[in-house]
Amino acid sequence: MLRAYAGDTAPQDVDFPEVFRQSEQYKKLRDQIEAANESPDDAKKIQYDSGFATPYKEQGALMNRRIVTIYKRSPAYNLTRLMIAVFYSFIIGSVFITKAYKEDQPYLENDAEGILSTIFLSLIIVGVTSITMAVPVMKKIRDVFYKHRASGMLEHNSVAWALALGETPYICLVSVLFGAIYYATVGLFQSVRSFGLFWVFFTLNIATYSYFGQAFICLVRDIPTSMAIVGALIGYNVFFSGLIVKPQYFGSVFQLGLWTAPGRFAYEGLVMSQFEGSDREIAAQTNSPFYFFLGCEPYQGNGTALPESGSCTGTFDQYVNFFFGGLFTKNNFWLDVGVLLGYMTLARLLTWFSLKKFNYTNT
Repeated sequence: MLRAYAGDTAPQDVDFPEVFRQSEQYKKLRDQIEAANESPDDAKKIQYDSGFATPYKEQGALMNRRIVTIYKRSPAYNLTRLMIAVFYSFIIGSVFITKAYKEDQPYLENDAEGILSTIFLSLIIVGVTSITMAVPVMKKIRDVFYKHRASGMLEHNSVAWALALGETPYICLVSVLFGAIYYATVGLFQSVRSFGLFWVFFTLNIATYSYFGQAFICLVRDIPTSMAIVGALIGYNVFFSGLIVKPQYFGSVFQLGLWTAPGRFAYEGLVMSQFEGSDREIAAQTNSPFYFFLGCEPYQGNGTALPESGSCTGTFDQYVNFFFGGLFTKNNFWLDVGVLLGYMTLARLLTWFSLKKFNYTNT
């Protein structure tokens, strides 16, 4: 650039930066900088009351409004998970629709175990959908936040708070849609209270998955790494929730997994809130463990003529007690709620901490 201003006749071998460093102008400038560093003038010091352009409350209000708008404009995220909730709730619940409202026809053991299995499957399917779909949406929000923070427009507190508020209405809506359809098809309607408890535990389960999805992508750099952590959490919940391996069969160090997996507390709370005290009849299979659990007399026939179906029956409450070895109880209700709330809080704190400490993009 300096050669261009000097004209075509300027010598090409002149080192212009060195010429400037040897000039009087450069020496005067250096002297002024050193004097300013040694004796700074406080009257000329630039100071701001805040590190950001707007106060915290205004940041929070604006960010809440922005997150709500982003969620409304993300049908691929919200509409898809609502449709998945409706689809799977009907598919899973309709398996039992033929027996749902026939009170005079007792469930068989296989039916009762199937209902417990579909509840577990519902928690896992909707939970997996929530956590996997939260990751890519959160990554976009995270990367934009990094740029806003670098420009002095936004701090991490307002973003972390807005994310929790923006996600909550959709979590509640997914839970209501799934619960209503599943409840209607399986025939679990007993009272408004039982449906309310179903909604509470289902909502806490979805919220736990969704919030951890946000936390994991804020904690690490990219989606593949966060999905590895997501997979670990899903596997942990699947194995230790209490269906794949029943609680009474966990021993020694495996007890730690049973008492730390968030899915276990969602599953226990949901099952016990629905079947504790339920008098729906369950017909025991002849000479099965449940058959003897009920105290029925052993069948001594030659195998060609079995007792009539229903000759040994119990209640759903008894079957749940037998199935989980008495380790799932209603006495753990507040423990289940408290642990799930604790995990949700942990996920929010992890998101807040990650947004505060890390920056994975060039800003």
